[in-house]
Amino acid sequence: MRYIILVALNLPVIFIALVNLITQYKMHRVSRQRFVRQVLVWLLILIILVGSFPLYNHLDGRPIFYSGELTIFDIVQTTTLIFLFYVINHQRQQIERTEATLRELHQELSIKLSKE
Repeated sequence: MRYIILVALNLPVIFIALVNLITQYKMHRVSRQRFVRQVLVWLLILIILVGSFPLYNHLDGRPIFYSGELTIFDIVQTTTLIFLFYVINHQRQQIERTEATLRELHQELSIKLSKE
């Protein structure tokens, strides 16, 4: 049951990240290469989240969804790490967009000042 809670808490964050990436790509704010890399990173996180615990249990000879060793602290810690990764990644994207806008404005200002 705890494993299902872990997955249920983290799936919305991963899906929000993927939807955000698709939106950014469709609005031409992210290059295709960065889009592909970011989607692969989030899909890798999803695969690790969903597959690692059942695989570990299977290799250890326990039922696949046995979560007796998974504590509430582990659930909170994993959810916090994934959420922080999302926030940090989102903030990095915003900073890059702001820097690009600032460069464009600086370039326009330089052109206008040189004409005077």
